[in-house]
Amino acid sequence: MMSEKKRMHPAAIVVAFFKQLRELLFPIIIFVFFGSSSGEGFFGIIYIAVMILWFAGLIAIGVVSWYRFYYWIEDGELRMEYGVFVRKRRFIPQERIQTLDTSEGLVQRFFGLVKVQIETAGGGAEAEASLTAVTKEEASRLRESLLYYKNKAEAVRENADVYGPKLPVQQEPSVAPVEKPTYKASWKTLFILGTTSGGIGVVLSAVIAFTSQFDQFVPYEDIIDRFGMVLQTSVYLIASIVFVVLFLSWLISIVMTMFKYGNFTVVKDDDELLISRGIIEKRQLTISLKRIQAIRISQNLLRQPFGYATVYVESAGSSGGKESDFSTILFPLLKVSDVEAHLKAFVPSYMLTKSVHGLPKRSMIRYLVRLMVPALLLSVPIAYFFQPYGYVAFLSVVIGGLLGYSQYKTAGWAVGKEQLQLSYRHLSKNTVLVRKKRIQSFELRESFFQGKRKLFTIKAAIKTGLGGKNFQVVDVEQDDGERIYEWYSYAKKQGDVM
Repeated sequence: MMSEKKRMHPAAIVVAFFKQLRELLFPIIIFVFFGSSSGEGFFGIIYIAVMILWFAGLIAIGVVSWYRFYYWIEDGELRMEYGVFVRKRRFIPQERIQTLDTSEGLVQRFFGLVKVQIETAGGGAEAEASLTAVTKEEASRLRESLLYYKNKAEAVRENADVYGPKLPVQQEPSVAPVEKPTYKASWKTLFILGTTSGGIGVVLSAVIAFTSQFDQFVPYEDIIDRFGMVLQTSVYLIASIVFVVLFLSWLISIVMTMFKYGNFTVVKDDDELLISRGIIEKRQLTISLKRIQAIRISQNLLRQPFGYATVYVESAGSSGGKESDFSTILFPLLKVSDVEAHLKAFVPSYMLTKSVHGLPKRSMIRYLVRLMVPALLLSVPIAYFFQPYGYVAFLSVVIGGLLGYSQYKTAGWAVGKEQLQLSYRHLSKNTVLVRKKRIQSFELRESFFQGKRKLFTIKAAIKTGLGGKNFQVVDVEQDDGERIYEWYSYAKKQGDVM
C-alpha cells in the first residue's frame, strides 16, 4: 500500500515559529534587556535591525522546514523526508507503532487542526515522530492505516494460535450497542486535586526565580535601607508578606492543575483506553490494554488522610502524556474505596487485593535506623554550632522516625494466580499491581545485615517506554521472598512463555 506524499497544514509554520521562540526565550530576554539599555542613536538602529532579522530568520526557517517536509505510507511503513540544509529520510515500520496520540494547542485549535504524535515500542521520553499540524480527518486516516489493520491482524493471529483456524459461523442477529465505560473528572474533583498537589513548590520556585532577575530595575537595597527599621520591628508585616506569597502560589497551582486536567475523560473502547484532557491545550491519548505493564495507585501525604488516591498506568512504547515519574494518569483523583470498582470496569485484568502480607517486626528497627541515624548525625553539629536555635534540628530525628515507621507499616506484598501486588512508601504511599507475564525479571537481594536477620529485598522489573522500571519492597521475611520467587519461576518450570 502506498499513499501520495503529503505536506502538513501551513499552520505548522506558526507552530514551528513559536517552538523556536520558546527555545530561544532566555537569550531573547537577555538581549532585549541589555540591548535596550544601550540602544541610543546608531546602536539603537542596529539593535532594532538585529531584532527584525532574528524574527525574520525564525519565520524563514519555519517556512523552509514546512516546505521540505513530506510524509506518506508505503510498504507498511510511515515514511518522512525533511531537513533544511541536509536532506533526511526516516522510516517507521508499522509493527513498531504502538499508539497515535493527538493534542490541540492554541494554534491547532485556532485552525481546527491537531498534532499527531507517533509512539513506538521501546520509545524514549519523546515521541518517535510528530506531525504538528494536520486535519482531524487526516489524523483519523493515519490511525486507521497504521493501527486499525495492524491490531486486526494481531487479533486474528492470537485467536488462531489459541483456538486454531477460524471457521465460518452463522451470522448472529444484531444486538443493541453496549454502553462504553466512561469516567469524567468533575470540577470539584479537579479542585481537590489542585489543592492537594505538590505543585505549590514548583510555582513558588518559579516566582522566586522570576523576581530575582529584576535586581537591576528594582532598588531592593534602597528599600531595605529606608524601611529597614520597619522590617526589623514588624514581624507581622514579614509574616503577612510570606503568607500572601504562599497563598498566591497555592492559588496559581490550583488554577494550573484545573487548566491542565480540565474535561478529563476516560473511555474504554474494546481493548483501548481513550484519555482526553486539557482546556488550553487539549490532549487525547490512546493506551492499548495489551501494552499496560502495571497499575500504580499513589497517595501523597496530603491526600492519604482524606482517603484519596491517583491511579497511574505504566505502559510500554508510549511517552505521550507522561506525568509523575514518567507514568500516565488514568484517574487523577479517586476515593480509595472506589479504586477497585474503577479498575474492574476499565482494566479488569488487574485486581486490588486488600489482604496484604506485612513485614516481620524485626524489620521495623531497620526502617527506623535508615532515617533516624542520618538525621541525628546532621543534627548534632547544627545544634552545637548554632545554639540555642540549632536544637530545632533534632526535630528532623523525630520526623525521620515517624516516616520510617510509616514506611514499615506501608510495606507489604500479595500474590494471586497471575498477579503480584507490592506496597511501599518513600514519601507517598504506592501500591503496584503487576501481571506475572509482564514481569521482565524478578530479583531477591540479600545484604550482609539482612542475612543476619533472615530478610530479603524483593524487586520486580517491567518494560516501559524508557527501557524499564523497578518496584521493590525492602526487608521482607526470607520465607516470603522465596515463596514469591517460587510463584514467579513456576511458569518457567512449566515451560510457559513469559
